[in-house]
Amino acid sequence: MATRQSSTAPSFFNFLKEGLLLPTHNPRLFAAVLAIIVASTSLLLLGNDLAIQPLVEQIRIDTNLLNSTDPSSPEFLHLLKEIQDDTRAIFITGGVYLLIAIVIGSFIRIVVLFAAVTTYSGELHTFASLLGKVKAQLKGPLLTLGFTSVLEITYIAFIAGMVGILAFLTIMIKQHRTIMLFVDLLLVTVASIFLVYFSIICSLSIVVAVAEPGCHGAGAVGQAWRLMKGKRRRAMLLISVPAVLAAALSPVHTLAKTCAVGNIASGLLLGFLYTILMGAVELFATCAMTAFYYECKGSPEALGTKYTKVSTEDQVNV
Repeated sequence: MATRQSSTAPSFFNFLKEGLLLPTHNPRLFAAVLAIIVASTSLLLLGNDLAIQPLVEQIRIDTNLLNSTDPSSPEFLHLLKEIQDDTRAIFITGGVYLLIAIVIGSFIRIVVLFAAVTTYSGELHTFASLLGKVKAQLKGPLLTLGFTSVLEITYIAFIAGMVGILAFLTIMIKQHRTIMLFVDLLLVTVASIFLVYFSIICSLSIVVAVAEPGCHGAGAVGQAWRLMKGKRRRAMLLISVPAVLAAALSPVHTLAKTCAVGNIASGLLLGFLYTILMGAVELFATCAMTAFYYECKGSPEALGTKYTKVSTEDQVNV
């Protein structure tokens, strides 16, 4: 579907409105996408409850018993061995669980992005045809996702190393310690703020890789960096709104855990409701990021609020 630009410029909050309304252009597709988000999240939570949490609880019980056991008794050595075995099992099971969660999460994230980008550009897909498109163009977004993940991990490690070095220097330099603490706090604050900004660039670069086939990896990051120029306030709004929505929903999760103690059915029901709501927030965040990308790029799709079909002849004459 071609689009014609409206005469009025988009408002400051336009990309949030576009992100909110985007699923209405293809309700069946986005219902299916939301369903796989909820299903995958529920399965991962179930896996955590069945595989990880029992080991954590067993270590907690054994540790409490160990504290009240005579160190010279055989029972102490037995408990110590059980804790070591459970700790090893947690590392192995947790590693496998983390790998599965990363694979599933990455695939679903890319599928959701393809749904948002194709719908915003006017393509109407079924879920099956969308999967076919994802399969055909998976390489670029997947490489970009891996590349940006490495960049973010490297930057976080850099911040951690910087904090360690600054803490060491503060301890070693006894004079002007107050000034050193202030400088340390300032540097860490600036680095943390840039981390948030950098994470937005990384997220936007994955949208670039989906929307612009052939542009991936470092090229997609560079393109996202250029698109973000002059859009810092809107970028902060983009990341703040989903965070506020997620925080507003946290009482539902707390209530679900509280109810599960006395009534398992009510706890499970509230937990499932929380999963659906958080899935909707995730979907909205992705759609808003997509609208933000088109607005940054200055495309007619993002700049206009009126969508009208244009015939081929009309496009040629224009």
